[in-house]
Amino acid sequence: MSAVRFEHVSKRFYLHHERARTFQEAALGMLRLRQHPARSEEFWALRDVSFSLERGRTLGVIGRNGSGKSTLLKLLAGTMRPTAGSIQASGRIFGLLELAAGFHPDLSGRENVFLNGSFLGLSRAEMAARLDGIVAFAELEQFIDTPVKHYSSGMYMRLGFSIAISIDPDILVIDEVLAVGDASFRQKCFVALADLKAHGKTILFVTHDASAVRRFCDEALWLDHGIVRAAGTAEAVLKEYLAETTSTHGEALVFSARQDDPLMEARGFVSLTDVVTVDERGRPERHFEPGQVVGVRLRYRAAQRASEVALAVGLHRADGLYVWGSHSPPADVQAGEHEVVCTLGALPLAAAEYSVSGAVLAGGEPVHRLRGAALLAIRPPRRNEAGLLVLDAVWSRENPKAASDSDVLGGDAGHSLGPVVFRPGTPEDQMSAEEAFRMRWLRAPSRVTMGQGEDEFLGHGWYAPEDWPPVVRWTGQHATVHLAQDEWTSSVGVSMGRPQHGAQILTGRVLVGGSLAGTFELASPGIEPFTFPVEPAENGREVEVRIEIDNPLRPEPGDGDQRVLGVAVRDVWLE
Repeated sequence: MSAVRFEHVSKRFYLHHERARTFQEAALGMLRLRQHPARSEEFWALRDVSFSLERGRTLGVIGRNGSGKSTLLKLLAGTMRPTAGSIQASGRIFGLLELAAGFHPDLSGRENVFLNGSFLGLSRAEMAARLDGIVAFAELEQFIDTPVKHYSSGMYMRLGFSIAISIDPDILVIDEVLAVGDASFRQKCFVALADLKAHGKTILFVTHDASAVRRFCDEALWLDHGIVRAAGTAEAVLKEYLAETTSTHGEALVFSARQDDPLMEARGFVSLTDVVTVDERGRPERHFEPGQVVGVRLRYRAAQRASEVALAVGLHRADGLYVWGSHSPPADVQAGEHEVVCTLGALPLAAAEYSVSGAVLAGGEPVHRLRGAALLAIRPPRRNEAGLLVLDAVWSRENPKAASDSDVLGGDAGHSLGPVVFRPGTPEDQMSAEEAFRMRWLRAPSRVTMGQGEDEFLGHGWYAPEDWPPVVRWTGQHATVHLAQDEWTSSVGVSMGRPQHGAQILTGRVLVGGSLAGTFELASPGIEPFTFPVEPAENGREVEVRIEIDNPLRPEPGDGDQRVLGVAVRDVWLE
């Protein structure tokens, strides 16, 4: 059964090119209307949009700025009416469309919770029953009685999202508001969304994060200038979207220094003027096949002679993953305009959008930085592959020694590689981290929550999920989980509790990448959060978080449960 259906929906706006600045101009304009029609232009934000979404499915709406994504969600939420066509929605809709929408600035957060409830037809008693959960999820206990006009954008988002999930909507509509939250709270939101989805709720959200669409959405809708370019499974639509070169092929995106951003202002005698991605012949280009040579051309200006000047280039994926960075050897430069080309080589990156940043360093310190100064897109490979990298893999049959030249599946027979074979009866704890990595297809998240279907990021040493509640997994004497650590990570966290039976204090330690992060003692079976500092990584990387227990609970010979129980774990995260 369809939860949402759009049938030939169009939305028209009128753009007025004259605006009265004074009362006198407004009065004169009204007189002119009788003689000359007002200067205006028709603008179609959406044209003939049709799609349907089944109950319990999640739809990601993608497209460039101005493509009609927000208009589509506003029409569904009922804050706009379509010019043509029909919209059908089955169930209660809650829309998170704009920060501060639905909030009165002079009322406190607590008062705005009740105000939002009244908008949705809920009584004060019903909202009062939800209030503690809303405040706790939003982590706003200290500020809930502060007028929301003093809230930051992140606090607005936390409160709005907490209200949205608390009222149990049938259809949840989200327009980019999650982008303003910090990484740990965004992960918390996605866990909550996954729970709504598991309970049959329908979710639509607008995002520019292709990795979030790939991981979270069942379907995707690509809008381009108000027209549906593609609709279908998330993976198929994303491939079409990233492969789009019809109108922009060969076009380089150049961004000059933007002085409105203080993080980018020049603080020295040398400053960047533009950053351009180029092909192996030095021609401006932003679309590449996996394995093609990519170059970055940086132009900079020196107001006077300067010494010990270096140029730097950084590469990030659209979801913020730090991919690579480097800088040139320092050198003296003369006053005037200069140009440097950094050839990155043949990039083994998978299909995605990436941003290129440039910087000028003087004496080893950055004096000017352009973040996201240019964009490059890697087209999908014409191979049956997935993941972060495109590798020149070779497949062979199970017994490569006996295979003939014709048996090799792609590649030279003399260089064929045998498969990784896991033999029955091999203890789980003998599986290497490299072998565990080969079994996974998705990039590790920064947080793993038990029971959320993220088993592929767990290494050896875990037992099956257990509804305690909340859902937990027990470790044995030790257990591992693979997480993504970025350059800003400063701590590791584990929420855990000890077995309910047994009287001894349970002790153990947490290691990150083989290095000790901290030790812990557990005297209570309640789930408690523990956080420990970790050394930051210079570049983004995947690390193994290992939990080791000194004195696990060992079963008696006659016990029905013969598990060796360490700790019950709810979450493991890096932040």
